[in-house]
Amino acid sequence: MLRQIPATETEQLTKNLVIPPRPFILEAIKRAQAASEPDFDEIAELINSDLTLSLAMIKAVNSPFYQLTQKIHSVDQALQLLGLRNICNMVEGIILRQTLCQDQSQRMEVFWESAIRIAMISSHIAQHVHGITPEEAYTFGLFRSSGKAVMAARFDSYLKTLEKGERYSREEFIALEDRRYQTNHNVVGYLLSRTWYLPEDMQLAILNHHDFTVFDHRDEPEWHHVCTLIAIAGLAEHMLKMHVQQFEHIEWRAIEPILLEHLALKLEEYEDMIDEIATKL
Repeated sequence: MLRQIPATETEQLTKNLVIPPRPFILEAIKRAQAASEPDFDEIAELINSDLTLSLAMIKAVNSPFYQLTQKIHSVDQALQLLGLRNICNMVEGIILRQTLCQDQSQRMEVFWESAIRIAMISSHIAQHVHGITPEEAYTFGLFRSSGKAVMAARFDSYLKTLEKGERYSREEFIALEDRRYQTNHNVVGYLLSRTWYLPEDMQLAILNHHDFTVFDHRDEPEWHHVCTLIAIAGLAEHMLKMHVQQFEHIEWRAIEPILLEHLALKLEEYEDMIDEIATKL
């Protein structure tokens, strides 16, 4: 369990890896969203100013996940139908993907599709859990494994490492990354989250999301919210694996009761949630 990365290690990593800054358009959208009375026209104009962004957003809104009865054709329509929160979450995901995804391989396409779905499922789960907003859960689900995309852009062999890691425990996979690259995706994702000004508890959750000893400290105020973020995204990832990718992580049977206990979810509630998500997926 780590609170931060030592300064010497951070300096070395930033020399070897390119951690992209948060794009200006995302900063502008975040400022507009945070206004006491957000101006929908201003936000629509910002999104429309980037043709690639606006087209990608409209495509995402029309996906089966949102179950719209009719196709939408403009950003303004999307804002009216799905609301500011959902649209800004979606835009953040698209911009993150555009910024990090230099590799257009099928493997990275699958990675980003999974990240966005985990974010969506996390947002849905958060509606049934106390003490966390759907926006927080979505953002964490999106950024949780973003370090993998940064490492894929830097290391030609990383996609093969990712494929191999599917058969490893989380601890084994982190050890494999450390041996091959002298760092791992948790650390790199943490550095990205700092550069993109995510809240500190989200940064810590990214840094520690493979270390389940963190739940030993879940009653401590500074770690409780970190554990909640990790638990929600962990359930979301499992639902996606089971209903889309059709496999269960080798450690899941040991992890599942820890996550459910922390979130105070009864098995019946959890199973109902799985059914709801399965319908959407």
